[in-house]
Amino acid sequence: MPQDAPDPPPTSSVETFVENLVTDRATVNGPVLQTGTVHGGVHVHSAARPVRPAGAETVDVLIEYFEPGQWLVIPACAALDDPPILLPGQRPGEEDVADWARGHGGVDFATTELSVTVTNRSDTHLTLRDLRAQVVDRAEALTGALVSRLPQGVSGVPELELDLEQERPALWEVDELTRRRVGARPFLDRTHVRLAPDESQRFIITAQIRRTCCTWQLVLVFRADDGAEFTVRPAQIFRTSGLPVTGLAPVLRWAWFEDPPRFWQDQARLGWCNPGNPCPDLPVAARELRKRAGRFGPHLTHFLSTGTTGPEQQLRLAAALPAVRLAADLLTADRKKRHTEADRLRADLRQRFPHPIAAQAYVAALLAAGLTRGIPPGHHEQLTAYLTATPAAEVLRPMLAAIARR
Repeated sequence: MPQDAPDPPPTSSVETFVENLVTDRATVNGPVLQTGTVHGGVHVHSAARPVRPAGAETVDVLIEYFEPGQWLVIPACAALDDPPILLPGQRPGEEDVADWARGHGGVDFATTELSVTVTNRSDTHLTLRDLRAQVVDRAEALTGALVSRLPQGVSGVPELELDLEQERPALWEVDELTRRRVGARPFLDRTHVRLAPDESQRFIITAQIRRTCCTWQLVLVFRADDGAEFTVRPAQIFRTSGLPVTGLAPVLRWAWFEDPPRFWQDQARLGWCNPGNPCPDLPVAARELRKRAGRFGPHLTHFLSTGTTGPEQQLRLAAALPAVRLAADLLTADRKKRHTEADRLRADLRQRFPHPIAAQAYVAALLAAGLTRGIPPGHHEQLTAYLTATPAAEVLRPMLAAIARR
Protein backbone atom coordinates (compact mmCIF):
# COMPACT_ATOMS: atom_id res chain seq x y z
CA MET A 1 0.00 0.00 0.00
CA PRO A 2 1.45 3.45 -0.78
CA GLN A 3 2.87 5.43 2.11
CA ASP A 4 0.25 8.17 1.98
CA ALA A 5 -2.74 5.79 2.49
CA PRO A 6 -3.87 5.64 6.15
CA ASP A 7 -3.09 2.53 8.18
CA PRO A 8 -6.16 0.35 9.09
CA PRO A 9 -7.43 0.90 12.63
CA PRO A 10 -5.95 -1.79 14.85
CA THR A 11 -9.38 -2.99 16.07
CA SER A 12 -10.93 -3.46 12.59
CA SER A 13 -10.49 -6.11 9.98
CA VAL A 14 -9.50 -5.26 6.42
CA GLU A 15 -13.06 -6.01 5.25
CA THR A 16 -14.63 -3.61 7.78
CA PHE A 17 -12.05 -0.93 6.89
CA VAL A 18 -12.92 -1.16 3.18
CA GLU A 19 -16.68 -1.19 3.90
CA ASN A 20 -16.34 1.97 5.96
CA LEU A 21 -14.53 3.70 3.11
CA VAL A 22 -17.27 2.76 0.63
CA THR A 23 -20.18 3.49 2.98
CA ASP A 24 -18.90 6.83 4.22
CA ARG A 25 -17.53 7.79 0.78
CA ALA A 26 -14.35 8.88 2.53
CA THR A 27 -11.32 10.05 0.60
CA VAL A 28 -7.65 10.29 1.50
CA ASN A 29 -4.77 12.39 0.23
CA GLY A 30 -3.51 9.93 -2.35
CA PRO A 31 -4.81 6.67 -3.87
CA VAL A 32 -8.54 5.81 -3.63
CA LEU A 33 -9.61 2.23 -2.83
CA GLN A 34 -12.48 0.77 -4.88
CA THR A 35 -14.23 -2.59 -4.37
CA GLY A 36 -17.46 -4.22 -5.50
CA THR A 37 -17.83 -6.64 -2.59
CA VAL A 38 -16.07 -7.09 0.65
CA HIS A 39 -14.80 -10.51 -0.39
CA GLY A 40 -13.88 -9.44 -3.90
CA GLY A 41 -10.57 -8.08 -5.14
CA VAL A 42 -9.26 -4.72 -4.01
CA HIS A 43 -7.97 -2.37 -6.71
CA VAL A 44 -5.80 0.69 -6.15
CA HIS A 45 -6.26 3.68 -8.47
CA SER A 46 -3.46 6.21 -8.00
CA ALA A 47 -4.52 9.83 -8.09
CA ALA A 48 -3.01 11.72 -10.97
CA ARG A 49 0.07 13.73 -9.99
CA PRO A 50 1.38 16.64 -12.05
CA VAL A 51 4.46 15.83 -14.08
CA ARG A 52 7.56 17.53 -12.71
CA PRO A 53 9.71 18.59 -15.66
CA ALA A 54 13.41 19.25 -15.16
CA GLY A 55 14.27 22.89 -14.67
CA ALA A 56 15.63 25.45 -12.23
CA GLU A 57 12.33 25.50 -10.32
CA THR A 58 12.50 21.76 -9.62
CA VAL A 59 15.92 21.85 -7.91
CA ASP A 60 16.12 22.71 -4.21
CA VAL A 61 19.43 24.17 -3.01
CA LEU A 62 19.78 24.55 0.76
CA ILE A 63 22.82 26.62 1.78
CA GLU A 64 23.79 26.96 5.43
CA TYR A 65 26.88 28.29 7.16
CA PHE A 66 29.13 25.45 8.28
CA GLU A 67 31.27 25.83 11.41
CA PRO A 68 30.02 29.33 12.40
CA GLY A 69 32.98 29.84 14.76
CA GLN A 70 35.22 31.06 11.96
CA TRP A 71 37.01 34.43 11.98
CA LEU A 72 35.15 37.57 10.91
CA VAL A 73 36.26 41.18 10.35
CA ILE A 74 34.14 43.91 11.92
CA PRO A 75 34.76 47.48 10.72
CA ALA A 76 35.33 49.07 14.15
CA CYS A 77 35.79 48.15 17.78
CA ALA A 78 32.89 50.35 18.98
CA ALA A 79 30.69 47.25 18.74
CA LEU A 80 32.60 45.72 21.66
CA ASP A 81 30.46 47.87 23.95
CA ASP A 82 27.54 45.71 22.81
CA PRO A 83 28.86 42.12 23.12
CA PRO A 84 26.98 38.94 22.14
CA ILE A 85 24.29 37.84 24.59
CA LEU A 86 22.60 34.56 25.39
CA LEU A 87 19.14 34.16 23.91
CA PRO A 88 16.35 32.46 25.87
CA GLY A 89 16.98 28.72 26.01
CA GLN A 90 20.69 28.98 25.16
CA ARG A 91 23.49 27.76 27.40
CA PRO A 92 26.87 29.48 27.92
CA GLY A 93 29.00 28.93 24.84
CA GLU A 94 26.01 28.94 22.47
CA GLU A 95 26.12 32.68 21.77
CA ASP A 96 25.98 33.22 18.01
CA VAL A 97 29.16 35.28 17.69
CA ALA A 98 29.16 34.99 13.90
CA ASP A 99 25.61 36.34 13.61
CA TRP A 100 26.46 39.10 16.11
CA ALA A 101 29.50 40.12 14.06
CA ARG A 102 27.53 40.15 10.80
CA GLY A 103 24.92 42.30 12.50
CA HIS A 104 27.71 44.83 13.17
CA GLY A 105 28.82 44.90 9.54
CA GLY A 106 31.22 41.98 9.80
CA VAL A 107 32.24 39.75 6.92
CA ASP A 108 33.96 36.37 6.83
CA PHE A 109 37.74 36.52 7.01
CA ALA A 110 39.89 34.35 4.72
CA THR A 111 37.25 31.62 4.31
CA THR A 112 33.51 31.12 4.08
CA GLU A 113 32.47 27.57 4.97
CA LEU A 114 29.11 26.35 3.65
CA SER A 115 26.99 23.23 3.78
CA VAL A 116 25.24 22.91 0.41
CA THR A 117 22.47 20.34 -0.09
CA VAL A 118 21.09 19.88 -3.61
CA THR A 119 17.79 18.00 -4.12
CA ASN A 120 16.30 16.93 -7.44
CA ARG A 121 12.51 17.51 -7.37
CA SER A 122 11.93 16.61 -11.03
CA ASP A 123 10.81 13.26 -12.52
CA THR A 124 14.04 12.73 -14.44
CA HIS A 125 17.65 12.10 -13.54
CA LEU A 126 19.86 15.19 -13.34
CA THR A 127 23.63 15.42 -13.69
CA LEU A 128 25.41 18.26 -11.88
CA ARG A 129 27.67 19.66 -14.57
CA ASP A 130 29.17 22.60 -12.70
CA LEU A 131 29.23 24.19 -9.26
CA ARG A 132 31.22 27.39 -8.97
CA ALA A 133 31.32 30.84 -7.39
CA GLN A 134 30.22 33.82 -9.43
CA VAL A 135 32.02 36.99 -8.35
CA VAL A 136 29.59 39.89 -8.04
CA ASP A 137 32.07 42.50 -6.82
CA ARG A 138 35.72 42.73 -5.83
CA ALA A 139 37.32 45.45 -3.68
CA GLU A 140 40.14 46.11 -1.25
CA ALA A 141 40.24 43.84 1.79
CA LEU A 142 38.37 45.24 4.79
CA THR A 143 40.16 46.72 7.79
CA GLY A 144 39.05 46.51 11.40
CA ALA A 145 39.02 44.03 14.27
CA LEU A 146 39.33 40.28 13.75
CA VAL A 147 36.74 38.39 15.82
CA SER A 148 36.14 34.73 16.62
CA ARG A 149 34.97 32.54 19.47
CA LEU A 150 37.04 30.03 21.41
CA PRO A 151 35.97 26.62 20.09
CA GLN A 152 34.35 23.97 22.23
CA GLY A 153 36.44 21.17 20.74
CA VAL A 154 34.33 20.11 17.74
CA SER A 155 35.13 21.07 14.16
CA GLY A 156 34.44 19.70 10.72
CA VAL A 157 36.92 19.26 7.90
CA PRO A 158 35.59 20.47 4.54
CA GLU A 159 36.69 18.47 1.52
CA LEU A 160 35.95 20.92 -1.32
CA GLU A 161 37.34 24.41 -1.94
CA LEU A 162 36.72 27.46 -4.11
CA ASP A 163 39.55 29.96 -4.68
CA LEU A 164 37.90 33.39 -4.82
CA GLU A 165 41.11 34.98 -6.09
CA GLN A 166 40.31 33.43 -9.48
CA GLU A 167 38.07 35.22 -11.98
CA ARG A 168 35.88 32.09 -12.40
CA PRO A 169 36.36 30.14 -9.16
CA ALA A 170 35.94 26.40 -9.77
CA LEU A 171 35.32 23.66 -7.22
CA TRP A 172 38.36 21.56 -6.28
CA GLU A 173 38.59 18.53 -4.03
CA VAL A 174 41.20 18.80 -1.28
CA ASP A 175 42.76 16.27 1.06
CA GLU A 176 41.11 16.59 4.46
CA LEU A 177 44.45 16.44 6.30
CA THR A 178 46.97 18.25 4.09
CA ARG A 179 44.42 20.58 2.41
CA ARG A 180 46.24 19.98 -0.88
CA ARG A 181 44.27 19.63 -4.09
CA VAL A 182 43.31 16.15 -5.19
CA GLY A 183 43.58 15.47 -8.92
CA ALA A 184 44.72 17.64 -11.82
CA ARG A 185 41.24 18.88 -12.75
CA PRO A 186 38.33 20.53 -10.88
CA PHE A 187 36.10 18.19 -8.90
CA LEU A 188 33.16 18.04 -11.31
CA ASP A 189 35.42 17.61 -14.35
CA ARG A 190 36.45 14.20 -13.07
CA THR A 191 33.53 13.19 -10.82
CA HIS A 192 30.05 12.17 -11.99
CA VAL A 193 27.34 13.54 -9.67
CA ARG A 194 23.96 12.18 -10.83
CA LEU A 195 20.74 12.71 -8.91
CA ALA A 196 17.70 10.45 -9.26
CA PRO A 197 14.22 11.95 -8.71
CA ASP A 198 13.92 13.19 -5.10
CA GLU A 199 17.55 12.30 -4.38
CA SER A 200 19.79 14.73 -2.46
CA GLN A 201 23.54 15.33 -2.41
CA ARG A 202 25.37 17.32 0.29
CA PHE A 203 28.63 19.20 -0.18
CA ILE A 204 30.86 20.94 2.36
CA ILE A 205 32.48 23.85 0.56
CA THR A 206 35.16 26.26 1.74
CA ALA A 207 35.54 29.46 -0.28
CA GLN A 208 38.89 31.07 0.45
CA ILE A 209 40.54 34.40 -0.32
CA ARG A 210 43.78 36.12 0.70
CA ARG A 211 44.19 39.64 -0.68
CA THR A 212 40.84 41.23 -1.60
CA CYS A 213 37.22 41.43 -0.43
CA CYS A 214 34.85 39.47 -2.64
CA THR A 215 31.06 39.51 -2.90
CA TRP A 216 29.87 36.29 -4.51
CA GLN A 217 27.14 33.70 -4.95
CA LEU A 218 26.96 30.04 -5.90
CA VAL A 219 25.99 28.94 -9.42
CA LEU A 220 24.95 25.36 -10.27
CA VAL A 221 24.52 23.96 -13.78
CA PHE A 222 22.49 20.77 -14.40
CA ARG A 223 21.89 18.54 -17.40
CA ALA A 224 18.68 16.48 -17.69
CA ASP A 225 18.46 13.07 -19.36
CA ASP A 226 17.08 14.70 -22.50
CA GLY A 227 20.26 16.76 -22.85
CA ALA A 228 18.74 20.09 -21.82
CA GLU A 229 20.94 22.20 -19.53
CA PHE A 230 19.78 24.82 -17.04
CA THR A 231 21.36 27.02 -14.36
CA VAL A 232 20.34 27.51 -10.73
CA ARG A 233 21.44 30.66 -8.90
CA PRO A 234 20.49 30.56 -5.19
CA ALA A 235 19.57 33.97 -3.84
CA GLN A 236 22.12 34.04 -0.99
CA ILE A 237 24.98 36.53 -1.40
CA PHE A 238 28.20 36.06 0.57
CA ARG A 239 31.12 38.40 1.37
CA THR A 240 34.59 37.15 2.20
CA SER A 241 37.58 39.41 2.92
CA GLY A 242 41.27 38.66 2.85
CA LEU A 243 44.04 40.33 4.83
CA PRO A 244 44.34 44.07 4.06
CA VAL A 245 47.74 45.58 3.33
CA THR A 246 47.46 47.70 6.47
CA GLY A 247 46.80 44.64 8.67
CA LEU A 248 44.04 43.86 11.17
CA ALA A 249 43.79 44.76 14.86
CA PRO A 250 42.84 43.96 17.47
CA VAL A 251 42.42 40.18 17.26
CA LEU A 252 39.60 39.14 19.57
CA ARG A 253 38.23 35.77 20.69
CA TRP A 254 34.91 35.42 22.48
CA ALA A 255 35.66 33.70 25.80
CA TRP A 256 32.24 32.23 26.50
CA PHE A 257 33.40 30.47 29.69
CA GLU A 258 34.44 33.68 31.50
CA ASP A 259 32.11 35.16 34.13
CA PRO A 260 30.85 37.37 32.65
CA PRO A 261 31.75 36.30 29.09
CA ARG A 262 34.07 38.73 27.33
CA PHE A 263 36.47 39.15 24.43
CA TRP A 264 40.11 38.16 24.85
CA GLN A 265 42.83 39.89 22.85
CA ASP A 266 44.68 37.12 21.10
CA GLN A 267 46.58 36.08 17.99
CA ALA A 268 45.18 34.34 14.92
CA ARG A 269 47.34 31.41 13.78
CA LEU A 270 46.14 30.63 10.29
CA GLY A 271 49.17 29.00 8.68
CA TRP A 272 49.62 31.75 6.07
CA CYS A 273 49.40 34.82 8.31
CA ASN A 274 49.42 35.56 12.04
CA PRO A 275 47.60 38.83 12.86
CA GLY A 276 47.88 40.16 16.38
CA ASN A 277 51.36 38.78 17.12
CA PRO A 278 53.24 41.51 19.07
CA CYS A 279 56.62 39.74 18.69
CA PRO A 280 56.62 38.17 15.22
CA ASP A 281 59.32 35.90 13.90
CA LEU A 282 60.96 38.12 11.30
CA PRO A 283 61.37 36.56 7.87
CA VAL A 284 64.53 36.40 5.81
CA ALA A 285 64.70 39.81 4.14
CA ALA A 286 64.54 40.22 0.40
CA ARG A 287 67.95 41.19 -1.02
CA GLU A 288 66.65 44.58 -2.17
CA LEU A 289 65.35 45.41 1.31
CA ARG A 290 68.59 44.29 2.97
CA LYS A 291 70.42 46.70 0.69
CA ARG A 292 68.03 49.57 1.47
CA ALA A 293 67.51 49.05 5.21
CA GLY A 294 70.46 46.94 6.43
CA ARG A 295 69.61 45.10 9.65
CA PHE A 296 66.05 46.40 9.42
CA GLY A 297 65.45 44.61 6.12
CA PRO A 298 63.46 41.83 7.87
CA HIS A 299 61.26 44.46 9.54
CA LEU A 300 60.40 46.01 6.18
CA THR A 301 59.87 42.55 4.69
CA HIS A 302 57.36 41.72 7.44
CA PHE A 303 55.66 45.12 7.00
CA LEU A 304 55.38 44.88 3.19
CA SER A 305 54.06 41.30 3.32
CA THR A 306 51.68 42.11 6.24
CA GLY A 307 53.10 39.25 8.28
CA THR A 308 52.15 36.53 5.80
CA THR A 309 54.24 33.42 5.24
CA GLY A 310 55.24 31.03 2.48
CA PRO A 311 53.94 31.59 -1.07
CA GLU A 312 51.56 34.33 0.12
CA GLN A 313 54.49 36.34 1.45
CA GLN A 314 56.29 36.07 -1.89
CA LEU A 315 53.18 37.19 -3.79
CA ARG A 316 52.77 40.25 -1.59
CA LEU A 317 56.44 41.19 -1.85
CA ALA A 318 56.31 40.80 -5.62
CA ALA A 319 53.44 43.30 -5.69
CA ALA A 320 55.05 45.76 -3.26
CA LEU A 321 58.71 45.91 -4.30
CA PRO A 322 58.13 47.61 -7.70
CA ALA A 323 56.13 50.25 -5.84
CA VAL A 324 58.97 50.68 -3.32
CA ARG A 325 61.46 51.31 -6.16
CA LEU A 326 59.18 53.92 -7.67
CA ALA A 327 58.62 55.57 -4.29
CA ALA A 328 62.38 55.67 -3.64
CA ASP A 329 62.94 57.37 -7.01
CA LEU A 330 60.18 59.85 -6.12
CA LEU A 331 61.87 60.73 -2.81
CA THR A 332 65.20 61.24 -4.58
CA ALA A 333 63.60 63.53 -7.17
CA ASP A 334 61.90 65.53 -4.41
CA ARG A 335 65.12 65.81 -2.43
CA LYS A 336 67.01 67.04 -5.49
CA LYS A 337 64.12 69.39 -6.39
CA ARG A 338 63.53 67.83 -9.80
CA HIS A 339 59.87 68.84 -9.68
CA THR A 340 58.81 67.72 -13.15
CA GLU A 341 60.28 64.27 -12.66
CA ALA A 342 58.77 64.06 -9.17
CA ASP A 343 55.29 64.92 -10.49
CA ARG A 344 55.60 62.25 -13.17
CA LEU A 345 56.75 59.61 -10.68
CA ARG A 346 53.98 60.55 -8.22
CA ALA A 347 51.31 60.16 -10.92
CA ASP A 348 52.87 56.86 -12.04
CA LEU A 349 52.80 55.50 -8.48
CA ARG A 350 49.10 56.38 -8.09
CA GLN A 351 48.07 54.94 -11.43
CA ARG A 352 50.01 51.67 -11.35
CA PHE A 353 49.29 50.55 -7.80
CA PRO A 354 46.24 50.38 -5.53
CA HIS A 355 46.25 53.13 -2.93
CA PRO A 356 47.04 50.85 0.07
CA ILE A 357 50.10 49.38 -1.67
CA ALA A 358 51.28 52.78 -2.91
CA ALA A 359 51.00 54.26 0.59
CA GLN A 360 52.76 51.27 2.15
CA ALA A 361 55.59 51.45 -0.41
CA TYR A 362 56.07 55.19 0.12
CA VAL A 363 56.35 54.67 3.90
CA ALA A 364 58.89 51.86 3.41
CA ALA A 365 60.99 54.01 1.06
CA LEU A 366 60.72 56.97 3.44
CA LEU A 367 61.91 54.94 6.43
CA ALA A 368 64.76 53.36 4.47
CA ALA A 369 65.93 56.81 3.41
CA GLY A 370 65.50 58.07 6.97
CA LEU A 371 68.19 55.66 8.21
CA THR A 372 70.85 57.62 6.32
CA ARG A 373 69.45 61.12 5.82
CA GLY A 374 66.69 61.41 8.40
CA ILE A 375 63.01 61.89 7.69
CA PRO A 376 62.56 64.78 5.24
CA PRO A 377 60.91 67.87 6.72
CA GLY A 378 57.12 67.99 6.36
CA HIS A 379 56.68 64.21 6.55
CA HIS A 380 56.70 63.64 10.31
CA GLU A 381 53.04 64.32 11.06
CA GLN A 382 51.74 62.34 8.09
CA LEU A 383 54.07 59.43 8.80
CA THR A 384 53.10 59.31 12.48
CA ALA A 385 49.39 59.26 11.62
CA TYR A 386 49.84 56.42 9.13
CA LEU A 387 51.94 54.28 11.44
CA THR A 388 49.51 54.78 14.35
CA ALA A 389 46.54 53.64 12.25
CA THR A 390 48.31 50.70 10.61
CA PRO A 391 48.53 47.45 12.61
CA ALA A 392 51.12 46.01 10.21
CA ALA A 393 53.46 48.89 11.09
CA GLU A 394 53.82 47.77 14.73
CA VAL A 395 56.87 45.75 13.65
CA LEU A 396 58.64 48.98 12.58
CA ARG A 397 59.08 50.38 16.11
CA PRO A 398 62.77 49.38 16.39
CA MET A 399 63.43 51.01 13.01
CA LEU A 400 61.67 54.20 14.07
CA ALA A 401 63.71 54.30 17.30
CA ALA A 402 66.95 54.03 15.30
CA ILE A 403 65.88 56.86 12.99
CA ALA A 404 64.93 59.05 15.98
CA ARG A 405 68.42 58.62 17.48
CA ARG A 406 70.14 60.05 14.41
